[in-house]
Amino acid sequence: MPDLLTHYTAAYFLTRSSAFLRFRAVFYFGTILPDIISRPVYILFPKLAVYTVAMHTPVFLFILCLFLTELFHKEIKENVRNYLFMGVLLHLILDLLQKHHVGGYFWFFPFSWKTFEIGLFWPDTPLQLTPVWISLILMTEGIYYMKKRKGV
Repeated sequence: MPDLLTHYTAAYFLTRSSAFLRFRAVFYFGTILPDIISRPVYILFPKLAVYTVAMHTPVFLFILCLFLTELFHKEIKENVRNYLFMGVLLHLILDLLQKHHVGGYFWFFPFSWKTFEIGLFWPDTPLQLTPVWISLILMTEGIYYMKKRKGV
């Protein structure tokens, strides 16, 4: 899986427009949601890995997003749902780009147990790029700060 920092970095660069201003945090949360619900169980209880497979599928995540949306006030519920869905979708797209020796993600679970991936990079490749992601974010924030300070 692309690590959480990679997912966050992709979300960061997609949310630079003012259209994301109010619900940017919801989008970020959606981007990391699949990993924060499935990875701790997978890491702490490896024998339960078979049962965590469903937690990283579009059907489960769609239902989870609908459930989480119900926790918000009705005035913002639709926006929260949409930004949460978009964040999860970005996460799944990034995961779709990787390749595995064995296994992968079950995109059509519970309707199919077949896996599919595009195979552009190995799961650990984004981890090796962590300094690049951090540098890009810091440079972008630095440029934004300088422009704001100059009044541009």
